[in-house]
Amino acid sequence: MEKNNSFKENFAPTVVLVLICLVATFLVAGAYQVTKPIIDDITKKNADAARAEVLAEADGFEPMEIDFLVPTDAALVKTNTEVTEVYKATNDAGYVITVSAKGFGGAVITMVGVDMDGKIVGVKVTDASNETPGLGSKATVPDHTNKFVGLDDVSGVDGISGATYTSKAVGNGVTLALQQFAELGGAM
Repeated sequence: MEKNNSFKENFAPTVVLVLICLVATFLVAGAYQVTKPIIDDITKKNADAARAEVLAEADGFEPMEIDFLVPTDAALVKTNTEVTEVYKATNDAGYVITVSAKGFGGAVITMVGVDMDGKIVGVKVTDASNETPGLGSKATVPDHTNKFVGLDDVSGVDGISGATYTSKAVGNGVTLALQQFAELGGAM
């Protein structure tokens, strides 16, 4: 009899815990399956809104299946700057090029709108969540990103004191976006 009691005391809690874990796993998996399409739809709508913001002349966008430019500039390679997506305006108003560049705390994702003449018409930082709040975030606001509008070369745009890494990440992203535009056959 003592063996039977010992079995219940030692293994019954383990069996109950395994059953609870299985039920919890199925509930989480079910919640994921239900919410994933909703989250994907919201993410797409937010990205479309950001694209429309940086290239307001566009009446719609279509993704381009291209070989993304691999940076050859040593500074861009060192800062892990890369093009992540390119969208062309359906009315040939220009391109929206999304770039990821290393900031202080991680990747800074920037969307750059470039018209067909190679001029920057809009810049929006869509993710700088790992940058220092209050410092790095200064490089993500329109007061800074609007400095690029109208330019076809970012060399004259100064960084923000105290937000050097983040402002360099935004500048590097814009530089690579312009290079990608030139690779697509745009003016530069």
